[in-house]
Amino acid sequence: MTSVLEIKDLSYSYRGHWLIQRIDAVKGISLSVEAGEAFGFLGHNGAGKTTTIKCILGLIKQSGGEVRIFGRSNQDLSQRGLVGYLPEQPYFYDYLTVAEIMQMYATLSGIPSAQRADAISRALEIVRVSNRSKSPMRSLSKGLTQRVGLAQAIVAKPKLLILDEPFSGLDPIGRKEFRDIFLELKNSGTALFICSHVLSDVEFLCDRVSIMAHGELKGIFDIRDRAALGAGGYELVLRGFAGKEDELKAGAKSSEVLRDARGERLRIIYPDRSAAERGLHVALHAQLDIESYESIQGSLEDLFVRLVKFEEGGKRA
Repeated sequence: MTSVLEIKDLSYSYRGHWLIQRIDAVKGISLSVEAGEAFGFLGHNGAGKTTTIKCILGLIKQSGGEVRIFGRSNQDLSQRGLVGYLPEQPYFYDYLTVAEIMQMYATLSGIPSAQRADAISRALEIVRVSNRSKSPMRSLSKGLTQRVGLAQAIVAKPKLLILDEPFSGLDPIGRKEFRDIFLELKNSGTALFICSHVLSDVEFLCDRVSIMAHGELKGIFDIRDRAALGAGGYELVLRGFAGKEDELKAGAKSSEVLRDARGERLRIIYPDRSAAERGLHVALHAQLDIESYESIQGSLEDLFVRLVKFEEGGKRA
């Protein structure tokens, strides 16, 4: 496959308080994104994700390393017309209408004047804001502003679409519509580079993900490889467990008490089959009310939590 984005040993640092301390925001990360691939770029707040994106786009200059887009340096402006970008917090001149904003971005994207009207109409139709083309940007909600942000990012039919928190401000219907749009773009050959905290959407959309913590890349993982995402385990859910908690939790990975209108349930996750069978034996011997017992697969959330942990006081491990 052809790499549309290549990052090699990328680093970025800046001077901190009183210009005395040098802070390393991004520390020698390397990755690549292939044509038609959806790549998830994940990490905690402050991990260096947005800084990395700014380096990729040339909005700030990296301290070291190399970024190549479609085989050319990110400093080469000739490939910019093939890249679309939706920032985390898109800002538009609020006195302009949606149509005027789109006209401006279509022009900046290099779309010939004879093709702009069709390109704008198509983009607005895809994100479902055609009926708001005459509305001033100041009148739009956060969700509608996000839709206009996506419209400007796709107006020139980019081959690489960089998305920084694309689901921000969207209601559940909007999130589903955006997922459908991204899938259609992916199927048409557009590469997606997605930075998002909505792990369920990333897991649904992406082929591979990387996880950053404190400016370092902790790894790149194939979403289809369920074993790599998390250890998984076995789940036992039961009622009427009073007095048996300690025996049931022996060898468990985690446990929690769930409350609903019918009372309390104990949910226990065991790391392996032998521990789960011991817990199940305790429940059967005590004639407890077993609601469910099943094997569970690892998830992207399991992997993320394992690699990016909070220590006491809010510091991340």
